[in-house]
Amino acid sequence: MENCSDVVAITMLACKLSAYLSEEELERLSADLELLSDAIGAILVRKAQNCNNE
Repeated sequence: MENCSDVVAITMLACKLSAYLSEEELERLSADLELLSDAIGAILVRKAQNCNNE
């Protein structure tokens, strides 16, 4: 349950954003954030692999 505050904060942020952004803007933001998440995930995997190879 430690991470529940993160979930609540992110949910609140999403609700606030949806009140101010159009559906098209929300779709673009969602896609961009997914791309950011994938890129960070790939960086972390490569860092872990580099640490294991040293």
